[in-house]
Formats: sequence, structure tokens, C-alpha cells
Amino acid sequence: MSKGQKLKNNTNLTGFMKRIGLIAVILSFSFYAFSQKVVVKTEEKVVVTDNKHIRKVSTSNGLQSFNIEYKGKIEVTDDDRDVKSISPGGYLEISKTTFGSRRSIMIEATSNGLRREYYEGRTKTAYDPAGKKWLAEILPEVVRSTGIAAESRVNRFYRQGGVDAVMNEISRLESDYVRSIYGKLLLKKDGLSDNDRITAVQKLSREIDSDYYLSEMLKDNSAGFLKNDKTAEAYFDAVSNIGSDYYSAEVLKDALREHKASATSIARIMKASKNIGSDYYQTTVLSNVLEQDNIDGPVLAEIIYTTKNIGSDYYQTQILSKALEKRELSDESFNSILDAISDVSSDYYMATVFTKLLDNKLHENVNTKLIILVDEKMSSDYYASSVLSKIATEQDLNDQALERLASAIEKLGSSNYAAEVIKKAADSGNLSKKTLLSLIKATSSISSDYYASSALQSLAPHVKTSDKEVKDAYRAAAKNISSDTYYGQAMRAID
Repeated sequence: MSKGQKLKNNTNLTGFMKRIGLIAVILSFSFYAFSQKVVVKTEEKVVVTDNKHIRKVSTSNGLQSFNIEYKGKIEVTDDDRDVKSISPGGYLEISKTTFGSRRSIMIEATSNGLRREYYEGRTKTAYDPAGKKWLAEILPEVVRSTGIAAESRVNRFYRQGGVDAVMNEISRLESDYVRSIYGKLLLKKDGLSDNDRITAVQKLSREIDSDYYLSEMLKDNSAGFLKNDKTAEAYFDAVSNIGSDYYSAEVLKDALREHKASATSIARIMKASKNIGSDYYQTTVLSNVLEQDNIDGPVLAEIIYTTKNIGSDYYQTQILSKALEKRELSDESFNSILDAISDVSSDYYMATVFTKLLDNKLHENVNTKLIILVDEKMSSDYYASSVLSKIATEQDLNDQALERLASAIEKLGSSNYAAEVIKKAADSGNLSKKTLLSLIKATSSISSDYYASSALQSLAPHVKTSDKEVKDAYRAAAKNISSDTYYGQAMRAID
């Protein structure tokens, strides 16, 4: 029977019962908590669960109503047409009203076995044959529309034909809620082989349409799947059948939280996370991956690469910043971070990641690449200067990087910020001749006489101990200052 056929509305018992199920956190439902009792309401039914483990299922379309109340573990006969046993203290009550005509059956466990009562209206009638016949007619649909006798039925079908037989029956059930009950029981069967487990989850993930019930079933059985890479692969493939970003993320986070995932499983989680369209939920999964102890270089590289799929600057930089807290990052990873952040449009978020990146001693090529990004991508003089200042003071720059640094300083529109970068570099310690020449050259781009003079003066102590070439370059730069006062201050600084 196809899923489409199952969803057709009928006025008979099937039509009523197929919509029955214990409903959990779904936005369109309303939840009311009263002490030990939880009542879940929808337009069609009321399902009540209380501390006595009593279940009530009701549905009505105005012409007829169906009510079931039960407690305890119930088993039915192999043909599903009669009740075989009920655990001590348990009972089953079924009633149906059609056009004002009511019939009901009560079956209760007693010390002497099952006590059965049948009513037509308010009149108690002999159970056999009328009551027995009516129960035989309605019970098959009752068990397929509720969780009644689910465990014994799963065991029966499994004995008859293994996973395939159970799945055949699951395909005949009337709601995703009930299918998820049977699915959970099947996946928890003792002695289930890896191949059977894989077959079952593949079929169940296609059979259960509800993202909520599919995700709950997967979370409930994650331990059985994540024990080896073969079954884990099938598990995460099943996650890809969840349409909701929220529920997909919840299953993946649960796998990371509840079990020590292998490197292969983490790779599978990374792959599954790419199907999540929401930047927020994808970020929560990647963040949880980064919290794992067994993250290695390749996984970190994959996480960094995956952030390119995140459209939000905020969420992308959140993951990149968290990745930078890992000590296993290589120069290749640093380069990957720069590649990923090149798509970020916000100067603030870009500067946040650059600042964290510069807490590490970077390879010359990484430094050069970072300076180029600041020069070409950042429009804010404030954020650009703060990053350039940190590069100048905390990194060992080669000739190529120094040339790019000087070029980036020259392009700063603010004389104040340009001078600040040069001053920070001057305060960082002993400057090489090449560094001095690059910084002196950068002062020539400062339009303000005041800031140009103050930048040169900050370099003066290093220039005084350097050779003639550096001093000549300093004097040439000072000649660009129009003000006699500021020019004089700059020149006196090296006398």
C-alpha cells in the first residue's frame, strides 16, 4: 500500500484510526501540563498520558466517534482478531458511536484470566457471539492504528520472516507515530545483524514521512548504529531523509553528544551537515564537531572548507574563530581559513578572525596572504589598521610581506590610522633595515603633516642607529611635509 493511499480520508474505522498517534513537540499542537498528567490536543483527537500509564485515544467527525482506553502490556492472537493476554492490572476498552448508536467492549486482566464485557448502548450483552464478532472486525485496524500489542506483533513478524516481514507490516500501519513505535522495537531486537540493521533503517527512513518521528527513532537507536563505520554510514544516510534542518541538526548533535564518534563517523556527520540549509543549525552541528577530542587536521580542514557554505558572516566567523582555538592547525589550515574568510563582507567579523589568527606564529606566505586580504577586502580604516598593527608587531615579515604591508598602509585613507600602524611597528622592537625602509616609504602617503611627522619621529630612534641609505630615505620622506614646524620636528628627531 502506498503512502498516498494511506492518507486518503475515509469515514470508516480506517479513516478515523489512521490519524491516531501520541504527538510530541510539533508547533501546530498545543501542550498543557497538569501535575502528573500531560494532555496533547489537536483538532481531531485528545491523547492523555498520566502517571498511571493510561492511554486514551479519541477521534470524531461529527457523524461517528471512536474511543480507545488501555493500560498495561497487551498481546493479541496471531490473526490480530482477538486479545490473547493483558498484563496484571491492565485493561482495554474500545467504544464506537455511529449516528447515536454505541457499542463497546471492555477486556480486563483478573486473577482468573481475562474478563470480557460487551455493551450495545447501555445494555450489557453476551460477549459471544456478537461481541466476539465485533472485536474480530475492528481489532486488526485498532492494533495498526495504535501502539497496542506492538512489541508482541514485531516479535511475531520477525519470527515469521525477519526484517522484511516486519517492514511489510509497518508499511500497512496507519500513522508515522505507530510506524516509529514499530521501528524502534525492530531496531532494538537482540541479535539483529549489521546487514539487517542497515536494511531496516534504510526502509524505515523512506517509510516514515514525519521528520519528528524519524528523528526520534534514529536518536533512540543511535547506539546500535554508531558502534561501527558500516552501520554508521547507513545511519547518517537515513538522516539525509529528514527534511527539517532543526531535526537533522538534533540527530547529528545527539550522535556527537552521546557517543564517542570515530573519525569516519565524524566525516559522515560533516557530510550530512552540508544538507542543512539553515546557517544557524549547520553552525550548531559544526560547533559540536569542534568540541570533539579526536578532531584531526583533515577534519579541521573539512570544517573550515564547509564554512564557505554558510551565508551568514556571523555564523561563518563563529566557526572559524572556534576552529582557531584548536592547536592542531597547520599552515595549510591557516591558508584555508583565509580562503574561507575571503567571502565575508563584514570588516568587523573579518577582523575578529584575523586577530585570532595572528595569535599564532604564521608562515611568511600566510602573513603575505593575510595582508593582501586586508588591503583588498577591508574598507574600514579602523579595522584594517588594527589588523595591520598586530601583523607589524607580532609577526616576522619577509621582504614580500613588508612590501605588501607598506602598500596597505599607503592605501589607508585615514592619516591617523596609518600613523598608528607605523608607530606600533616602531614600538615592536629592533627593526631590520628592510622593514625600516618599507615603513619610511609608507609615511609618504600620509597627507596630514602632523601625522606624517609623528610617524617619522616614531621611527627616528631606529633610523639614528642605521646606515646612510636609511637616513637618506628618512630625509626624503620628511621633505614631503609642507609645515616647517612639523618638518623641523621630524628632522631634529634624527640629529
